[in-house]
Amino acid sequence: MKVGFIGLGGIGKPMAINVARAGFELTVCDLREGPVNELTTLGATAAASPREVATSSDIVLASLPSNEASIEVALGPKGVLAGTEPGDIYIELSTISPEVVQRIGSAARDVGVDVIDAPVSGGIAQREAGTLSVMAGGESAPLERARPVLQAFGERIFHTGGPGTGATVKLINNMLAGINMIATMEAMALGAKSGLTVDTLREVIRASSGNSGLFAGLVENIMTVDPQPQPGELASQGLHTIGKDVQLAVELAQAKGVPLVLGSPAAQVFTSGLARGWAEQEYWSIMQIFEEMSAIQVRPIQY
Repeated sequence: MKVGFIGLGGIGKPMAINVARAGFELTVCDLREGPVNELTTLGATAAASPREVATSSDIVLASLPSNEASIEVALGPKGVLAGTEPGDIYIELSTISPEVVQRIGSAARDVGVDVIDAPVSGGIAQREAGTLSVMAGGESAPLERARPVLQAFGERIFHTGGPGTGATVKLINNMLAGINMIATMEAMALGAKSGLTVDTLREVIRASSGNSGLFAGLVENIMTVDPQPQPGELASQGLHTIGKDVQLAVELAQAKGVPLVLGSPAAQVFTSGLARGWAEQEYWSIMQIFEEMSAIQVRPIQY
């Protein structure tokens, strides 16, 4: 089976590496030469455009940063659908709006291509180990054909329903995660202002009802990992990504007429961080906002 992978960023690159290591004949494309060269050392072939990837592949996957990027890569003059053949499969791994998935899917059906929206969830360790959760929306038959590829980086593959449902579940999941992030930072600021050490707060909450799967890792990152990436490196969990995802969830809720008592304020906090120019930093850079509002230093002065 010939596989193509477009988008070798902080999320896409480790997935593509796992696809290559699984033994698939792989063609890759990215705007940056560095990650492409890294994949070619693993046996992948470099392509100059998404269309070129598609002409060499039976299944094409894309991991992209925005609705706009997904539309251009899929539907542009040098996009994937310009190079596919009937019976090919296009897998949209990006966290984008369900409406964009439907738009791409409609265009793909016109040329006989099946589309699966299959965003993923998991941290750095899961990306590298190939143990991500995959939320796959689409028809059953193409999903089963694509399953061996998805299993190269996904430990659990959930068939969420028809086209667009994978994107919907992912937005809801990331909204919940974003709210959890904000609540954790608020708790840290309140604890510090009340004279508690971070270690005390962390150990008690980890053993209590306030704990979550995100809590301990986020506290560790806040206290030990500089949110500013090293020169030439990308953030592993960039503020621009979670900020975009939560905002898309807010827009989905508005379209469905669902009030978000917690989701909307969380989106505003992330937007505040983006407005300060922190888009390319790790998302826990916004801990500074809570420190400023509370007049308390929680993080170390220097990392």
